[in-house]
Amino acid sequence: MLASRLAAPAAAGSFRPLLAYLRLEVRRALRNRRYLVMTVVFPLVIYVLYTAVLPADGGDGTTIDGLTWPVGFLISMAAYGAIGAAMSQAVPVAMERRTGWTRQLRVTPLPGWAYVTAKAITAILLTVPSVALVVTVGSLINHLGIGVGDALSIVVALALGAAPFAAIGLLIGYLLDAESAQGGMVLTLFTMAILGGLFVPLEAAPPVMATIGSMLPSSHLANLGRAAAAGTAPAALDVAVLVAWTVAAGALATWAYRRDERAGG
Repeated sequence: MLASRLAAPAAAGSFRPLLAYLRLEVRRALRNRRYLVMTVVFPLVIYVLYTAVLPADGGDGTTIDGLTWPVGFLISMAAYGAIGAAMSQAVPVAMERRTGWTRQLRVTPLPGWAYVTAKAITAILLTVPSVALVVTVGSLINHLGIGVGDALSIVVALALGAAPFAAIGLLIGYLLDAESAQGGMVLTLFTMAILGGLFVPLEAAPPVMATIGSMLPSSHLANLGRAAAAGTAPAALDVAVLVAWTVAAGALATWAYRRDERAGG
């Protein structure tokens, strides 16, 4: 009984530094102009270009997974924004390693697990404004009539489904230096987007590209968003692939963090 009473305040106290650092991270990330351009402006520009300026052949008759082209491609661009937002912590992590900020944090009451957790949660939270803005503005531009309920379902599905990309972003930040992290993140983002069928549906891609894309988390993230837009339950395969990628990338990011910690980074 005494042990449980002592453990409760200790557990509560260990979360206070996490919550304080999480608030700091979210505020700092939202002031990042690169985040706004990569996760909101770019996908919206591509969406308008593909659906209004240079519409796909077939016009309104083109579909993606049963959704009309404007709706299906909107989900693809929202997924792109979610991936970019979730991976956006790569550069800050690499910069903090270079400046010695992570070394300073290790002598504060903030535990190492809380630092990593705050980074991961921040990455996932950053997907929410990105997806919400892309879905809202894109819907208004093409008068898609996506209701509040459907929009919320899309935001939740893409935010939760972006977990593997948050882990991948942390992995890049712990593996690469500050000069290379930006290039590594952008290269990974575009590779995932192109091969994952976000710009061109996998159904229209060459067989080899379609096979590779079906194994990437980006294609399954888009499937999650399309299921939410259609009002259907997510496919078990999509959930399983995203969970598997989250576990694998999370394990690698944890290893990279511990390696950096042992090296004094």
